[in-house]
Amino acid sequence: MVSFRSSYHPIDAAILWSDLADHEAEILQAELSDPGGLLKHFPQWPTLHLYAERICDAIIFGELPATYLGGPIGLTDPVQRAYWSIRHPDLCGWFARTYPHEKPAFLFSRESDHSLCVSLGVHLALQADRDVLLRELENLHRTYSALCDPESPELDDPTESPKSKPKAGVPSENSALLLYVIVGALLALILGKTENGQPRSIFKNQAAIVDAITTLFPDVPGLSKRTLDRKFAEARRRLAQAE
Repeated sequence: MVSFRSSYHPIDAAILWSDLADHEAEILQAELSDPGGLLKHFPQWPTLHLYAERICDAIIFGELPATYLGGPIGLTDPVQRAYWSIRHPDLCGWFARTYPHEKPAFLFSRESDHSLCVSLGVHLALQADRDVLLRELENLHRTYSALCDPESPELDDPTESPKSKPKAGVPSENSALLLYVIVGALLALILGKTENGQPRSIFKNQAAIVDAITTLFPDVPGLSKRTLDRKFAEARRRLAQAE
């Protein structure tokens, strides 16, 4: 609950900060009889001593305005701390600057604290960003699925109209089918012979090409013997269909 006091003594503020208002009389009596002995008398409440020292240190170092019996504070004798006085606005300001995330209930109303709220404009902007990201993620999923299926029409150029798309079996420039046809043509070229009957390359068959690739690129993903055999076979089949 927010306090309606206009001013506080350091020990009062420490008690309220520690949520020990129910033990105020006991704590004040111990503090008056033995100034600075809070930790000795109340070891079960270590924050009480800690908070009292924080407040007093802030006063001593000029971070927290305070007065002594209505006048300036000239001495730092612990006995006199009981008569130091801190105005409510000054204490609120010190908390806001030094401990902005604590905001004890005796100074700050929980109902009026909107520091963690998100404005409507920010919410709408975040929602719009999220929608864009979801659409991009959906497009990536479709592209990935299309890459896994070479015959998928998703690999065709999305800017082409249905009328401009090639007929079935005819590869377009941006399709995986065209890549297979190109690879098949390269295989045919490498393994073929010239008009004079001379081999165009040193590779006698597809297995020799696969062995050479796996030897030169042993750690490259996708270039395993099994994958190359399967893809090359598919490429040669696609080339035959295109011819």
